[in-house]
Amino acid sequence: GMKTLPDDIIPLTVTSPPYEGLRTYDGHNEWDFLATAKELYRITMQGGVVVWVVQEQIKNGSESGETSRQRLAFANIGFRLHHTMVMAKSGGHQHSKGRYGGSLEYAFILSKGKPRYFCPLRDKKNKEAGRMKVFLNRNRDGSFAPKKKTKVHPYGFRSAVWTYATGKNNTAKEDYAFQHPALMPEKMAEDFILSWSKVGDLVFNPFAGGGTAMKMALLNHRRYLGFEINPKYVEIAQRRLKDAEAEMAARMRKGAVHEDRRTA
Repeated sequence: GMKTLPDDIIPLTVTSPPYEGLRTYDGHNEWDFLATAKELYRITMQGGVVVWVVQEQIKNGSESGETSRQRLAFANIGFRLHHTMVMAKSGGHQHSKGRYGGSLEYAFILSKGKPRYFCPLRDKKNKEAGRMKVFLNRNRDGSFAPKKKTKVHPYGFRSAVWTYATGKNNTAKEDYAFQHPALMPEKMAEDFILSWSKVGDLVFNPFAGGGTAMKMALLNHRRYLGFEINPKYVEIAQRRLKDAEAEMAARMRKGAVHEDRRTA
């Protein structure tokens, strides 16, 4: 599908490829990483960003290292390794013999040149909001820079570790969406879209799956494009988008104002 697209056209890709055979996807789990990565680089516009969500797998009792190989391959193709984030899940208990919990899920933020846009989420409440505080920074030689007195903002910026609740009503709102075995949490997709795209931008997903990234693009006033090889998942995605369009129409009838959580 990507081969049908022109060069330098996609401002933001939000995707999560199959995780090293963790799921069978009805027999649709074979794919060519290097060919995918090269096409993503070709179709990404200058300043565009690819959000690549992937989890390290355990083989023979230890990590396989596949995520590290993918990360370096992206760099060799020409992407900047702009940022590495950790996607954590709340609730439940992951016990693994010989390690602390399960393997980590990463979001590699890859860019073609300097990212054209970034609006960080600022939704962490500050307990000392409104107070004047003195902040000290160190210079490269280890000395302290001059003291700077600053008023504490009501909300702080997020760290590079994001935590999400998963399961029904968290990962997705629609019960039928869970016919797909590995949905991306809606809030995760939405937060990536708000951080690295503008209203009206095109959001792309070459592994569209159950349509989460496309749905959240639509609900946040972006355009969307996705490719999916499994006919069953195509039906799920189409149904979710149809329901999302009805939700948007209902919002418009009520005169609801779009809330942008980036500047809460």
